[in-house]
Amino acid sequence: MISTAAPSRARSLLLKTPGRPVVRKRSGSWANMSRQGAFAAIFGMPSLDRAALVKTGAPAKVVGDISHEMDISKDRFVRITGLTRATVNRKIANRSDLSADESERIVGLARLIGQVETMVGESGSLAGFKAAKWFAAWIAQPLAALGGRKPEEFLDTADGREAISQLLSQMQSGAYA
Repeated sequence: MISTAAPSRARSLLLKTPGRPVVRKRSGSWANMSRQGAFAAIFGMPSLDRAALVKTGAPAKVVGDISHEMDISKDRFVRITGLTRATVNRKIANRSDLSADESERIVGLARLIGQVETMVGESGSLAGFKAAKWFAAWIAQPLAALGGRKPEEFLDTADGREAISQLLSQMQSGAYA
């Protein structure tokens, strides 16, 4: 079924739905990104709702929030997502939202972390598991399935993120090449 949710509807879903990241409009932050299941909620969102969320623009502060959850520097986060450090810093200082293109990269990365969170949750217990930290370590390792390249080299494009998502699915199914 196709959702007709407007961008404001997608944001309000995040505001009201338990277990999903909470967007505080005044502070410009996703306050519950550290809550277990927050990334999985983004992964589980209908595609059209995620698209609407992207179009509304993610709060710039989320760059720092997610990089903190991943336990990586903001500079590394900006580099692997293909964002511009000066632009991100300016938007954080102005408490403004990222552009749709920038937001798509952030939401796409959060979706991948949510995919990991979902995979582990389906396989057992999430107790003590930090999907964002695991993902940050995993993307930094060269993989034979990528011709010896690191997954982080592909996170700056939609097709690259899709390839990483497929690789994660292969790992879960046991078809990892």
